[in-house]
Amino acid sequence: MTPKYDLDKIKFATDGPTFEKAVGLYESGKITQFRKELNGFFATVLGTKPYKVYVDNRQYDRGDCECYLGQNDTLCKHMVAVAIRAVTGGKPLSDEDKKLVSQ
Repeated sequence: MTPKYDLDKIKFATDGPTFEKAVGLYESGKITQFRKELNGFFATVLGTKPYKVYVDNRQYDRGDCECYLGQNDTLCKHMVAVAIRAVTGGKPLSDEDKKLVSQ
């Protein structure tokens, strides 16, 4: 199952600080137990504590996270990090990948 979005779509709809934090989580190996399910992706993201995260495979901003923002229907860095993992397949990010699209 391939996500219906790519890195550029994620960058375009995510604010800079959130995207940078998500890249940091991704690059420091904080996304564990990543798996694909019927309609999306599940992972445990090691933040302040381990957060269970779900991201839809059609819209990465639809999903769920156990963190404070996620519980308040706000797209959090944990969800963005899992979306990045879904899109990249776990490959390293290039410098270009890490640059935000200027609005």
